[in-house]
Amino acid sequence: MIQLPHHTIGALMEQAFERHGIRPAIASAGEKPLTYTELKRAVEDRMHILAGSGIRSGDRVVILSDNCPNWVVAYFAVVCFGAVAVPILPGFSEENVRHIVRDSGAVAAFAAAKYLPRLKNAEPLNITWQMEDFSVAWSRSGRMGQTAPTSVSGSGPKTGPKPEDLAVVIYTSGTTGHSKGVMLTHENIVFDVLHALELFPLTPEDVFLSILPLSHTFEATGGLLCPLAMGVSIFYMQGLPTPKNLLDAMQTVQPTGVLTVPLVMDKIYRKRILPQIQSKPVLRVMVRNPFFRKRLYRIAGKKLIQSLGGRLRFFMFGGAALNEDVEGFVRDAGISYSTGYGMTETSPIMTINPFGRVKVGSCGKPISGIEMKIFNPDPATGVGEIIVKGPIVMQGYYNNPQATKDTFLDGGWLKTGDLGMFDKEGYLFIKGRSKNTIIGPNGENIYPEIIEGRLLQKFPFIQQAVVYQKNDRLVAKAYLDSEMLETDHGLSRKTPEAAEALVKALLETVRTEVNKDLPSFSAIHRMVWQKEPFELTPTNKVKRYMYMD
Repeated sequence: MIQLPHHTIGALMEQAFERHGIRPAIASAGEKPLTYTELKRAVEDRMHILAGSGIRSGDRVVILSDNCPNWVVAYFAVVCFGAVAVPILPGFSEENVRHIVRDSGAVAAFAAAKYLPRLKNAEPLNITWQMEDFSVAWSRSGRMGQTAPTSVSGSGPKTGPKPEDLAVVIYTSGTTGHSKGVMLTHENIVFDVLHALELFPLTPEDVFLSILPLSHTFEATGGLLCPLAMGVSIFYMQGLPTPKNLLDAMQTVQPTGVLTVPLVMDKIYRKRILPQIQSKPVLRVMVRNPFFRKRLYRIAGKKLIQSLGGRLRFFMFGGAALNEDVEGFVRDAGISYSTGYGMTETSPIMTINPFGRVKVGSCGKPISGIEMKIFNPDPATGVGEIIVKGPIVMQGYYNNPQATKDTFLDGGWLKTGDLGMFDKEGYLFIKGRSKNTIIGPNGENIYPEIIEGRLLQKFPFIQQAVVYQKNDRLVAKAYLDSEMLETDHGLSRKTPEAAEALVKALLETVRTEVNKDLPSFSAIHRMVWQKEPFELTPTNKVKRYMYMD
């Protein structure tokens, strides 16, 4: 393990700067990277800007931008200076952004030019720097278009932040419509980094392509701090994460590692792999046989790796569970991967599936140094709420003592809100969100996420699904793949009435078939065609509360 004099982000990065000085550190895809030494200088320059503008230790500073090297520079400048970073997901609306600024009491901001209107005249901001060149975009003192001096003698904090000091306040995107500010200290984050690295085999030879937002804690910890601590080079994809942009960036960067959410691999599997297999009758027959399926998937896996730059050593999935069929493809294709489990409130990584010893369907084992257990487990199934305590657990929700109180049990145990169980080997299996659990007619627990996963796995033309209870019956809303409906059924050539009838019949077949695999108490009573994509949070989770009519 990396040895540090104290657990602060500054100490973690200082060691990285010393060990990997001339190695490439960060860059946008296709551009020349800053070395670790150059990154250190850029961070120090921005710290002087903070000091010269009157920022003090503990002040909150917003960061609002898409991924880019300057995002990283701004983040390190803020937290190493002793201020508190408030990263905001670019997907947040102007209303949410202003709420976060107001709630956090942020006095300064770094923002990309296209997001500046969301911050205009936001209280209590005193100054906003434009992310592209760190010039002053707006200031209550009237200074605009200037950069602060890069050498301010004697300015800034006399000592750096302590491990127990706040490093960030991260506002969760959430699926319930409520955004709360999670308070994480330097100790919280650095402890998580150091112990995650025990199960996360990185070397200075690795190259990362960063595709998830840095303002999300999974990418900030797993895709920024963990790799930089080990001397990894990180490249940031430019533009929207469309399939074409992603493939172009992969070919340009030729990464050895990618952190991503399951949705990315799900789309690759359903849009590229499955259509090729289903296009030929002989392949459709072969894939049903485990022996031939593994060989078909191994060939597809090799082609996929080549299309992704040819050097990919592993995928690390987080944020949600892999669908069973997608994980089966990744495994049989021989693609090295791991899954994990975490939440913003735990810095975020709690478990990692050990590389080379991944247990399919699980999210791995807890990192060392923390405690996890199941609270009030069901005697029959062992399923209960996952609770955790240890140095990775947040200090609470900013300005929200009631929400903080509601989230903790006696003894410092954090309630995750997730349901799960541990097997005999200590692997964790997630069963769903406790707030989403549906109680069956005889008191049975029904986990809608499991049914949704079955729908997506068994019927490739279903892109998204939400299962909920209405009048004591289960309803499933499904958003369908328009391209597949057109290819297989010529939907656009039908009258609206005929199209409705076709989809209704198709969904009735889905209902009948999936119910064969489900216990009677969790059978779907009705399928509903969701004609528009479900609205997602900035981290690609369905806002379930909007669709439970």
